[in-house]
Amino acid sequence: MTTSTTDVVVTDQDRDKRRRRAAIARFGLAGMAVLGVGAAATSAVWTDDAWFNGGASAVEKVELQASVDGGNTWYDADTKGDAVAIPEDTFVGLNQGANKTISLQLKNASTVPLTLGKGVLTTDGDLFAGSAPATATIHDPSSFELAAGATDTVVLQVTTPDDWPEQYQGAEGTMTLQFTGES
Repeated sequence: MTTSTTDVVVTDQDRDKRRRRAAIARFGLAGMAVLGVGAAATSAVWTDDAWFNGGASAVEKVELQASVDGGNTWYDADTKGDAVAIPEDTFVGLNQGANKTISLQLKNASTVPLTLGKGVLTTDGDLFAGSAPATATIHDPSSFELAAGATDTVVLQVTTPDDWPEQYQGAEGTMTLQFTGES
C-alpha cells in the first residue's frame, strides 16, 4: 500500500487573510451582542396610561301633541286611531262658494327641538270627488323648527266652487291630516 502526502505551503499572505476574516467575524459578533443588549434596554422603558370613562343617555321624550280648542286641551295623537276629532259642526252645511277654516295647534312636548314635516292631508268620499269637488287645503305652520315646549298653529281650509253643481247636495266626505315631528 502506498501513501502519499501533499505538502501544503501556507504563505504570509494567506495568514493575513485568515486573521482579517477572523477579526471581521469577531467584530460582527460583538456588534450583534451590543444590538441585542440595546434592544433589551429599550424594551425596559417606563410607561403610563390615560383612560376615559363616561356615560350616555337617550333623549327623555319625543312627543308632538295636537289640539283643536286653541291649546286648552292637548292630545298624544300618535296613530290614526288616536286622531284628534275636528268638531263635527266645523265643516257641516257647505254650500256654493263656501270657505271655512279651523285652526289646529301643534305642541312640542319633547325635551328636544323638533323639525316638523309638511302636513299630509288625505280626503275621501263623494264631497271630494267628481267634476267640481270641494277642496281641502293645509296652511302649514309658520316655522318647521319647533323648540322644546313651543306651539304653532296650522289651518285646515275647505272651499267649494261658486258654481257648485246640484249633484253635491247631501254629499259627504272625510279628511285625515297628519304632521310628523323629528328630533
